[in-house]
Amino acid sequence: MTATSTRRYRDWRDEFESRKKSPAEALEAVQEGHLVGLGILCPGVLTAALLERARKLERVDIRCLAPREVPLFSPDGPKGEKEIALFIGDALRPAHDQRIATYLPNTFMLGFKAFDAGRPEARIPDVFLVAVSPPNEKGYVNFGPHMWHKKAYVRRCRHTIAAIDPNIEPVFGDTWIHVSEIDTFVDGAIQPVDLAAVRQRIETQAPPEHREALLDIFSQASSDQVALVEDMFHLMPPGILQQAFGLAEVDPAAQAIADHLKTLIRDGDTIQVGVGQPSSLMFKAGAFDHAHDLGLHTELGSPGLARLWEKGVLTGARKSIHRGRAVATAWTGCDGTDLRIIAGNPAFELYDSNYLLNPLLMAQNRQMTSINSAIAVDLLGQVASEDRFGGHMVNGTGGQPDAHLSAALCPDGRAITVLRSTALEGTVSKIVAQHPEGTLVTVPRYLADTVITEYGIARLLDKNHRQRAEELIAIAHPDFRADLRAQAKQLWGSLE
Repeated sequence: MTATSTRRYRDWRDEFESRKKSPAEALEAVQEGHLVGLGILCPGVLTAALLERARKLERVDIRCLAPREVPLFSPDGPKGEKEIALFIGDALRPAHDQRIATYLPNTFMLGFKAFDAGRPEARIPDVFLVAVSPPNEKGYVNFGPHMWHKKAYVRRCRHTIAAIDPNIEPVFGDTWIHVSEIDTFVDGAIQPVDLAAVRQRIETQAPPEHREALLDIFSQASSDQVALVEDMFHLMPPGILQQAFGLAEVDPAAQAIADHLKTLIRDGDTIQVGVGQPSSLMFKAGAFDHAHDLGLHTELGSPGLARLWEKGVLTGARKSIHRGRAVATAWTGCDGTDLRIIAGNPAFELYDSNYLLNPLLMAQNRQMTSINSAIAVDLLGQVASEDRFGGHMVNGTGGQPDAHLSAALCPDGRAITVLRSTALEGTVSKIVAQHPEGTLVTVPRYLADTVITEYGIARLLDKNHRQRAEELIAIAHPDFRADLRAQAKQLWGSLE
């Protein structure tokens, strides 16, 4: 080792040590009126310190993505505006319903446009909170498998506080950042996950009726997944953990949808698959097993995704962008087996969402094929994926508009929407004549392409309103087709 390299090695360590603070000391960077951004799955040690700091100030605004920071969003939480960006999630839906928090409508492709363009209306967080891995021998920390746009925020926010999390396993891609780019570190506050202790709590403290199911989930989860909910694992409903850990079963309707989808998947397709249901079940249901040389360019993972690589189906050999690599913004949504395949595997890479989900990039892929779920589709082909009952938000856009537009713009691409034909145990049709007043349309009718339910495939591209109605009524549940046809006739005249 040369004298210069030895000095650099020592220098980054000195810099790292000089930037360490306790959680309370670190959060003193938050000042009156600041906007604080929370990275996805922000560690509790930082959010707890933020809560204490915010209570000493008159106003602190908070922005988060797919949040779980419930105390910050409770009625007696800190004063100030609370924003939920892109995706609401189960944990904070009550806060949104109670108007404690508001939704920040945006897309990944436009998330930093106002700031990067220097627009006066742009507001980037003053302080950003995030978790990173311990530094490697060259002084770089990794954002791990749940990245999204953490790196993009670090490089734009005025001050970043990073908690060192020994449970984060480094992943490949543009996921590293040097310690010199982070202002403050909190080290030693997060301990390695104690798997034996989690199992013991399940066996002794979990509700007796949940123990068997929780132990089964525990046996299938990766240590990374367990670490995310370590203290609460034994108290969580098994259904929520199954969904979060990619362990949901393929129901008959989802299997039928996968069988229809299978007929549209071509060799060499570059696919994007959403994490909603039923789209996230398509890997497990075998929709892609028959194909050759598939590529992956997506937002998040889904259970069974990495096993396609093991089978030799997912090769990326025919991709135009990031050839030979499966790329995403986070591997959240994969199950434990997938995460174990991805760990240490250079065939899987993560990138910032504002780069990777830009349609100008995605549309360059060969045969870009997007597959996303919906809550409802009307007879014009308008896709609603965010709310129900005319404006009651369930979730946000996520990456669906970015991916759908990318597939629409790709000359040989296809934008596919999948949904079960009914909801509420078959009492409500998800194919509707018209969306209720106030419904938030995620994909407008002029971008509609292909819709699949368990009853078939509706091809809407290049079809007029009456033809679209015919296509969609044909894949609605049989119990609702006559009523849909009667409503369509009132709206557009005879469909014959």
